[in-house]
Amino acid sequence: MAKDHVDSIGLEALEDRIASGFQKLNHPPADWTPPRQGPDGRPATDVLIVGAGMQGLGAAFALRRLGISNIVHVDRSQPGQEGPWLTYARMEKLRSPKHLVGPAQGLPDLTFRAWWEARFGPEGWEALGHIERADWARYLGWFCRVTGADVQPKTRLTALRPQGDLIAATLEGDDGARLVHARQVVLATGREGLAAPRTPAPFAPWFGGRVLHSSDDIDFAALAGRRVVVIGLSASAFDNACLAAEHGAEVTLLGRAVATPTANKMKQTVYPGFAHGFPDLPARDRLGWLTAVARGRIAPPRHTVQRAARAGVRLIEGVETERVEEADGGGLTLHAGDRRFEADLVILGTGFRFDLSAAPELAELRPRVAVWRDVVPDAMHGERLDCPVLGPGFELTARSGADPAGLARIRVFNHAAQPSLGNLAGDIPQASEGSERLARHVARDLFLEDADHHGAALMTYAEPELLGDEWDATAG
Repeated sequence: MAKDHVDSIGLEALEDRIASGFQKLNHPPADWTPPRQGPDGRPATDVLIVGAGMQGLGAAFALRRLGISNIVHVDRSQPGQEGPWLTYARMEKLRSPKHLVGPAQGLPDLTFRAWWEARFGPEGWEALGHIERADWARYLGWFCRVTGADVQPKTRLTALRPQGDLIAATLEGDDGARLVHARQVVLATGREGLAAPRTPAPFAPWFGGRVLHSSDDIDFAALAGRRVVVIGLSASAFDNACLAAEHGAEVTLLGRAVATPTANKMKQTVYPGFAHGFPDLPARDRLGWLTAVARGRIAPPRHTVQRAARAGVRLIEGVETERVEEADGGGLTLHAGDRRFEADLVILGTGFRFDLSAAPELAELRPRVAVWRDVVPDAMHGERLDCPVLGPGFELTARSGADPAGLARIRVFNHAAQPSLGNLAGDIPQASEGSERLARHVARDLFLEDADHHGAALMTYAEPELLGDEWDATAG
């Protein structure tokens, strides 16, 4: 099967079927929110969505399905580069199995499978193992187009400030800064949205130079013949080790654990009961379950480890770097007990630590935002205590005694939502459930805020069903 082959006729037929299905579903329904003006006299938007990766696209589609299309949707990336898939996600194939439906929201023709079969037929689907990362990125680009997303690229959110019953959002793009007033803001900003790269202390002095994070822009082609040490046993650590080795580097993968984890407990969360029930568990149970999963660690996929073996990556487990010093020739020497490792470059596959201060747009609001440390101050839960405490619709909540003004208008639709709502805003398995939950809560809040308007419209509604000539039409 030629991967560069695209059956345009098959895709056209699929898109025709989608358009017909949208008509049958009366999608999109008419907008029902009354217009608002910002303090600058310009129209306010109902929802500002920040981020056009999978979660942002899913949120935008779910909102339009509920008759909310007054949306400003921005992403900081170049067109086609939204999300991590073509930047720092370096796996060959997705970690999720191919049958998971992702952001399709119950519509079969919007699934990856429908898109794939339109190109390669049912036999192509049967032949497919795991989905390749670049194919998933192409699918999301197609999903963006067929669901009608209108994304403004190369636009970064830099500040959020409550202003009466609106949020003033500062956006910066190629044309400079501008202000958008929004009734609701959705931060669909991905794994790093409210987080920062986790940098173990021994590596901090060299971070940004001879030490990089797996999310950094790395020139792997320049690593041929170089000594590269990758830190960690996560899937991303393996991915970066593989790519470096495949470009000709001599790669050593150092893991602190005595053995690479062999199970992924998060797979046991991929069912409807968990998606809909986890947010209503007691707070201590939510944190406790997630902490147990983190302590057990999550295994990298089997196909990723096999890739590392093929690439010649040297795996050393049970090693923790205690000290790093500069070596002759400009490299680094890593000291781990009585062992030493030489590196021209170190790549940290250590993930992200949750940190509200990593989101500059929340700088003004941060002191008022409740975090899990305020609710369950138990150090055993580690960095998850720095996640914001969210309401049932992903909205920020206020610390005890703090002014709540404006916080509930800002919804955290990224990985930092995990302690509050599980994986509804994180990964492929529950992408649809998360988008639909978010949209329902936005619709509810917009309606209640305009209850007087909607009530007046109901009381004055007088479109006649009967015109007075019904009996006349049958006379005679």
